[in-house]
This record gives sequence, C-alpha cells and structure tokens, in this order.
Amino acid sequence: MKQNILLVAVCAALIQGCAATSKSHEESPSMPTATSAAITQPALSAYYWNLVSATDASGKPLVALNKGVERKLRVSFGEKNLNISGGCNGQFGGYHYQGGVLKVQSLASTLMACDKDLMDLDAQVGRLFKGDLRAVITGDNTEPMLQLITVDGSVLKLQGEATPETRYGSKGEVKFLEVAPKTVKCSHPMIPEYQCLQVRERRYDDAGLQLPTQDPWHPLYQSIEGFEHRDGVRNVLRVKQYEWKNPPADAPSTVYVLDLVVEQDASGAEK
Repeated sequence: MKQNILLVAVCAALIQGCAATSKSHEESPSMPTATSAAITQPALSAYYWNLVSATDASGKPLVALNKGVERKLRVSFGEKNLNISGGCNGQFGGYHYQGGVLKVQSLASTLMACDKDLMDLDAQVGRLFKGDLRAVITGDNTEPMLQLITVDGSVLKLQGEATPETRYGSKGEVKFLEVAPKTVKCSHPMIPEYQCLQVRERRYDDAGLQLPTQDPWHPLYQSIEGFEHRDGVRNVLRVKQYEWKNPPADAPSTVYVLDLVVEQDASGAEK
C-alpha cells in the first residue's frame, strides 16, 4: 500500500514539473524574437547610405546640405574606415561603432576646388561628422534607414542601398577590362539583334605599368553595371567581378560592376 502511495506521488511530481516547463516555454516567446531581431539588424558595412534629409536641432533644414540630397551624398563603411562622397571632395577617416554610438575620427579630404555651394557642403559635412554621433538603424534588410544625431543635435537621415557584395552574396574580384569603341552583333537568347561590348582583359605589374596585351577581343554577353558605352570611345575600366550566389533563371551567374574609368580615348582607335 505504501509503495502504491509513493508511486502516485512521484508521478504527480513528474506531471507537475512537465506542465511547469511547458508553461515556461509558452510564456517566454519574446526572448528568441528579440535576439533574432538583434542578429538580423542591417549592418553598416552592408549598405551605401545616401542622404535623404538633414535638419538642425530645432528641426529646420540645413540649407548647405540640400546639395547633398540632390547629389546623393553617400557614406560607405569599411571594416575600420568610412568614406563620404557626393560633394566636391571625397572625405574619409577611421570610425568605431558600438552600442548605438558612431565614433568618427578626424576626416581627411581630397583637395579639389569647386563651386561655392559644393565647398560649403564639404565644410558642413566635415563639421557634422565629428566625435560621437548617436546612430539608430530602422527598417528591414530591404530598405533600412540610418539616423545620425550629431554633437550639436543636428539630425541626418540616410537611406540604405545594398552594396554589390550584399546583393550578389560574394566578394568582388578586381579586374581591368578594355572596352572597344565599337560594339558587335552577337547572339542573345532573349534579345534579337543584340549588340555586345567587345572586351579584353588588361594587366598591370607591381609598379602599376600596363603589361602587353595578350588576351584577344571577345564579346561580353551582358552589361557592365554602372558603365554606359558611347560609340567610338575606347575605355579601360577597373571593374569588380562577382559570382552571383542565387541568380534568377534568366540572369548570368557572373556580374561586372564598374569601379573606376582608368582610360578613355575618344579617337576610336583600338590600341
């Protein structure tokens, strides 16, 4: 009889413990959700951040930065350095981001002279991107927004635009492509009478001197992102070649993105 009573007590204790555990799981779903949200928050370096608005501490527009909105003033973040383009001069410097605070070191700049409104834009950018800025990222990975509150209380809002590395899911490989001044007719499965760029790879030695060309001309059955061909103009381009991890069915698995125009010759002569 005592054994039966003991067995019943043990079973009851086990059932109660299982119920408590189940209830605990049901009542605390928010913890995994919060952790997941923190993990999936857009990373600064995964996007180009384009200025969309700028106001002072009282909410009035910063007139000097209007030109930056028009020209798509852009902030991009590397591992340790940031770059700002879209004004007269490029500005760059070190940064550290932690706990919602963006610590910006003193910015250096190229030294070009431009119209006064662009010079004023550069000066305002240099003044605002200094010291500790409060940084808040909102939105999802598709359309993130970065809000920066500067030391003087000014508010900068920047829209995230995915970098090629983010869009294509791979690290780009730098190549140099010479683009012939004339396109050639080529076979394209989707576009009749398609005209292809003619390209060949160019190489440089450690001193930056161009080596003799060995590659033959061949048609490129796709465009170079960011490059607009003009008939009769020869170009040498520095591009980044990406392997597209999950391309659509009708898209190439290799993508070329313009990084820099190295040479441009409008004479139409192929060298």
